[in-house]
Amino acid sequence: MKKLKKYGLYIHIPFCEQKCYYCDFASYSGKGEYVKQYLNALAKEIGKKTEDKVFDTVFIGGGTPSFLSVEELAMLSESLKNIRLTDDYEFSMECNPGNLTREKAQEIRKMGVNRLSIGLQSSNDHILLDIGRIHTFNEFRDNYLMLRDLGFDNINVDIIYGLPNENKEILKKTLQDVLLLKPEHISCYSLIIEEFTPFYYKNKKNELHLPDEETEREMNCMVIDTLTSFGYERYEISNYALDGKMCRHNIRYWEGRDYVGCGTSAHEYVHGERQENIRTIEGYIRKIEEEGTAAIRDHQNTFEEDVEEYVFMGMRMMKGLSKRLFQDRFKVSMESLYKDIIDKHVKDGLLVDTEESLRFTEKDVEFSNFVLSDFLLSS
Repeated sequence: MKKLKKYGLYIHIPFCEQKCYYCDFASYSGKGEYVKQYLNALAKEIGKKTEDKVFDTVFIGGGTPSFLSVEELAMLSESLKNIRLTDDYEFSMECNPGNLTREKAQEIRKMGVNRLSIGLQSSNDHILLDIGRIHTFNEFRDNYLMLRDLGFDNINVDIIYGLPNENKEILKKTLQDVLLLKPEHISCYSLIIEEFTPFYYKNKKNELHLPDEETEREMNCMVIDTLTSFGYERYEISNYALDGKMCRHNIRYWEGRDYVGCGTSAHEYVHGERQENIRTIEGYIRKIEEEGTAAIRDHQNTFEEDVEEYVFMGMRMMKGLSKRLFQDRFKVSMESLYKDIIDKHVKDGLLVDTEESLRFTEKDVEFSNFVLSDFLLSS
């Protein structure tokens, strides 16, 4: 009997109350009048793309999905009711303190969401103000405890370090404050200055007071040491989980498995084909209404591109790449494509090569981009 293929589903909600100064995602403030039109268009795309598939992970991201009103969340829920889910599905939704109410959380729970990801970034209120967040730490904590009270038992907290005016003591306090709440999952990223964000322009004018490289390295070590000492498993460069509560949807990306994408700027990867949707809200609504699709790019991966993506994404995980799974997928061994490169980086102490897998050493995963550039086949 043929094994049933399972997919992931990503849904993008592009609305925000206020855009954070570091954010370059397809998210927009001041566009609330488009919400209902957008949700109607989104329902059409979801219906079309999911009708013949079974999903074991769903992820609603943004933007800020919790920006939606209770009525709008109910509209979104209605568009998901015919999706076929496995019995053990993981259904994640991002939400932000500052616009999450008890009534919204109840509607989200009714929708079938069983995992929440809350954006905190820092527990220091001055830092939060400096980076454009709309909440205080106390508001975050109140929301977190309210979600626990409603029965949510799988919660991720997002932290960013290396923020303007942040030092190691501020980061240490953020980690302590979050650990007291015992979330099942913590995502901890270093700040990246993305092009054309408010921080990008401030940085060009030398108006951002960022930690220096050495301090940021020490912050990274502090994050790893602190979280692992409290029992969190570092299973990916920036992600930590308690009791095996890894994010299954994100693991799908890192393992190069198929997922469907719906909404503005959503990407998808199905049967080796990559597709990308239009980025703007108005353009998305128009394209769905006029053409029945929001796609602006379709690309069938070559063998080389598939291999490169599989290696680049898979090596983000601390367990690295399984040689057996690589052979099963590409019908060639890793050694036949990469023996000299593997030998070189094993010799310089950056890679660990065993019969079963190839992975970075714990400390040298930070140099992944430098090493992985050697794994390009199409250059």
